[in-house]
Amino acid sequence: MNRFYYVVLLTFMLVLPESALAQQALIRGFVTDASSEQPLQGTTVALFQSDRLVLGTATDGDGYFILNRIRPGTYELRVSFIGFSDVRENMTFSAGELIERSFVLLPKTAEIGELVVEAEKEGGVTTVIAGLESVVPAEIRRVPVPGVSGDLAAYLQTVPGVVVQGDRGGQLFVRGGAVDQNMAFLDGIPVYMPFHILSVFSAFPEELVDRADFYTGGFSAQYGTRVSSMLDVHARNGNKQNLAGSLALAPFLSSATIEGPLVKGRVSMIASVRQSLIEELFPSLVGQKMPYRFGDRFGKIHALLGSSHSISFTALDSEDRGDIAGTKKSVFGETEASEITDSTEVAWTNRVFGGTYTYRSNRIPLVAVVTAGSSQMTNEFGPEDDVERRSTLESIDVKTRLTYQLKGADVSVGSTYRNTKFSLLLDDLFTELTSTKDELQEISSYAESTFELAGGNVSVNPGVHVYTLPERSQNWIEPRFRMSYWPMGRTGRHQINASWGIFHQAISGLSDERDLGNIFYAWVTTPENAKATEAQHAILGWNVKLFPWMNAALEGYYKSYDNLSVPIFSPFPKFTTTQQAAKGTAFGFDARLNVENRPFWFESVFDGYVSYAYSKVEYETASYTYNPSHDRRHQLNALLHAQKGEVGMTVQFQYGSGLPFTQSGGFDVWYLLTPGVDVTKEAGIDRILYSNPYSGRQPAYSRVDVWLERRVEKGRYVVTMRAGAVNLFNRNNLFYYDLFTFKRVDQLPFLPSVGFKVEFR
Repeated sequence: MNRFYYVVLLTFMLVLPESALAQQALIRGFVTDASSEQPLQGTTVALFQSDRLVLGTATDGDGYFILNRIRPGTYELRVSFIGFSDVRENMTFSAGELIERSFVLLPKTAEIGELVVEAEKEGGVTTVIAGLESVVPAEIRRVPVPGVSGDLAAYLQTVPGVVVQGDRGGQLFVRGGAVDQNMAFLDGIPVYMPFHILSVFSAFPEELVDRADFYTGGFSAQYGTRVSSMLDVHARNGNKQNLAGSLALAPFLSSATIEGPLVKGRVSMIASVRQSLIEELFPSLVGQKMPYRFGDRFGKIHALLGSSHSISFTALDSEDRGDIAGTKKSVFGETEASEITDSTEVAWTNRVFGGTYTYRSNRIPLVAVVTAGSSQMTNEFGPEDDVERRSTLESIDVKTRLTYQLKGADVSVGSTYRNTKFSLLLDDLFTELTSTKDELQEISSYAESTFELAGGNVSVNPGVHVYTLPERSQNWIEPRFRMSYWPMGRTGRHQINASWGIFHQAISGLSDERDLGNIFYAWVTTPENAKATEAQHAILGWNVKLFPWMNAALEGYYKSYDNLSVPIFSPFPKFTTTQQAAKGTAFGFDARLNVENRPFWFESVFDGYVSYAYSKVEYETASYTYNPSHDRRHQLNALLHAQKGEVGMTVQFQYGSGLPFTQSGGFDVWYLLTPGVDVTKEAGIDRILYSNPYSGRQPAYSRVDVWLERRVEKGRYVVTMRAGAVNLFNRNNLFYYDLFTFKRVDQLPFLPSVGFKVEFR
């Protein structure tokens, strides 16, 4: 593997002789806001000749840009950002010249058109690129949640093909994939359970996200070790010019954030603390039992070391605990006669720490990134003082990435080493894994390139990912391919996208899928004598700009799975880890329509979107074929927002057809027949006799949320007030049904929320 890596790297180094590099010029610098002195992330910096785009880029979280591979000559440099006046300047570059320039943009009252250099860097519900959505903070803010700030989890739930088990549980199923087949990263470090127990919240709030790349399938060669989806979150670096922060108070989740320079212009910090208050406040507010406690703490330091080097350190700590059967039915006088005493309490924690070093060469078109970090996750089931099940996962990651910007193409190579330790404790009867510890070493190496054909109308991204388990002497070669085509040119209305790839995974999460409300997973490695899970993805999509203010997208996908590990539907009454092999398929399509900044009634501005998704997921074992618990056939999401001055109103609608579940066919009494057992005296254990797996369907799920918000800006200060309600019509959406006690637990009832936030910039 090392030989492969170094041979590829050496080849790339040799294809560009030093004499050719000497002919190239380079310009780098920063772009800031004149009014606040803050960096302007996402600013377009481009070079033109005769009004033809020659080279372009976008600034990062520090407002930093670099343009290299500039041929000697005279160009017009254009710096533009929506809402700011353009900067245009004629510049002449000599061979081998290095220019350092910084630009300050002046805000203007009317918004300007924004030059788009690279389509995949845009955000928005209709800018899906063959399974990839690049989510920016503005899109997160677009989807309100109880509280005041936006959250990435709420936005992801509006993405077609993403299925959530309920309003709580923190589990996402992506285009037919199971929970354990997803992977999330924060600044390159894995976060194994990033979503909170109330599913609209995650460890990624709006204030901390710089950008998030969400692959629902067909991900590029740099990603591996999972077979369904990838979520790559990049945290903000913090303000390097001024002290800034925010304080938000709300029953669901209150927060405090602070950021600022440690060394002005060079070193910054950002820190955040968030904590839920619903467990303490909601009984006194609406008489509704809400036994949920969750929160997170985040910190990051980023430093620019000279003109070519930067380093950052990121830390995250999160915790969740709650009773998934603990919510009463409604707030309108319907109460239960006694407290729920069943063991439905769950908890999980994340502990993440790591750092990233980045080198941008001044002389050769090379960017090198090295990331190292540790991640720990613990998942528990049962009361806090008497845990029934516990699963712990600890990993160490070291990864490198080199991007070489050749003439007409970008080439990247990289490698990741991950060592993961697993610990498992199960005290139920008849489990194959009562208590175990295991360890797995994984090495991933890849090479990929991005280049253009047909005069820039076709962008192609081929690559190969090599996945290795060195201790088992197992290797898999995974080809990947992504492509975008603009039939009428980059400025035309249409864009066609496609992706294809093969993926493997050597760990899995065991769960008792007989249980509707199950959110406990026992993480284990694939047995050495078993094959790793394999998947193949194919995605084809079409984006079109119908009007300047309206976009549409249509995308279809197909995923095939082999060597899946799924539970045997055992008649034993306790959690079982007995598994069997299965094959699977998932296919579907989604249609999206997005409207932005459309004049509306009473001199207001209207925006919103509507999306529909159809999917079908099917598993096949040696004994039977069935649709697993996340097979949601129909899904509809809509969001409407109107803004007039400082006041805005948002209405959100969600609909999902019923999920499959396994029905009960009756009861009997079961005895553990061992020597000395007297069946005439022993009471035995009540046991459910299950029907065919997943032969039933739950009722459909639907919910309407409404929010009213006022945002007031006074100089450096911004005050935001938000009031609204979850499940406005108090619909009884089923979440959990206990087949032993016939006790029904619904999703969240009608819940009002108010919040207040103060920001200083």
